[in-house]
This record gives sequence, C-alpha cells and structure tokens, in this order.
Amino acid sequence: MMFGLNKKLIMLIVAVLVLALSGSALAAKRVDRRFVDSGAHTGYYLDVNSIQYDNPDELTADIYIVKPLFNTMFMYTTVFDMKEHSYQFVYTKIYKYDTREVTGKSDIPSPKVGYTNAAVGNNRIMESVLDYALNWHRTHIYKTNEGELLD
Repeated sequence: MMFGLNKKLIMLIVAVLVLALSGSALAAKRVDRRFVDSGAHTGYYLDVNSIQYDNPDELTADIYIVKPLFNTMFMYTTVFDMKEHSYQFVYTKIYKYDTREVTGKSDIPSPKVGYTNAAVGNNRIMESVLDYALNWHRTHIYKTNEGELLD
C-alpha cells in the first residue's frame, strides 16, 4: 500500500514538472530562418517552418528582416497573394537582435504592396522570398527541428 502511494506521488510530481516545463516552451517556437537575399545593409530570411498555403493563390510565412547596424530584427507574418502579385504584413514583432528581446509588436495589417515589376510599389526582394518559400514547400514535406527558440 505504501509503495502504491509513493508511486502515485512520484507520478504527480513528474506530471507537474512536465507541465511547468512545457508551459515555458509553449511561449517560444522553433524558428528555422534561411537566408534569402540582402540589400542596403539588410538581410532577408524566411522561417521555413512557418510556410503554409491558405488557398491555392495565397501563401503565409514569417519573414525576418535583420538590420545589424541598428541591432534590430523584424518578424513579419506575411500573406502573399499570388493572383494579385502582392504581399501584406498581418503581424509584426520587433526584436533587439543581439539579445532576441521583444521590443514591440503589432497586429495591425499593413497595406498590400506589389512584389513584381508589373505591380505598383514593387519589392523584388519579397518576390525572391516568395520563390524561396514555394521551392522549399515543393521539396520539403516536414518541418525541421533546426533553428532557435524565439518568443
């Protein structure tokens, strides 16, 4: 009888520890940033674990724009509309680059911007990001276990 009580107590303690540890891990997610392009002292990275198709004409992914001269990294959850050749930032998080401390965030969507020469307000680097995401999605079935944990 005493062994059964001790066993239950040990199981309860283990369960509480697992829940406590998993709670802190839930706040962070594994980010596997892959370098795509650069320009004007700015690096553009794609989190390949965040790529998802919302429908055949829309792809959503987290894009990280790193400005090392300002010790800043921006994370933009971005929706690409391939039919309109545009993209829109729907969520933004700002990090201090060296410590990965979150310094700001916003869920106010940006206006849509074009990413091809035919589109108004084009940003060809974002077209490169979309091409990278499409190629990655075609060739990789599973999410990776690589990268760092970020809030």
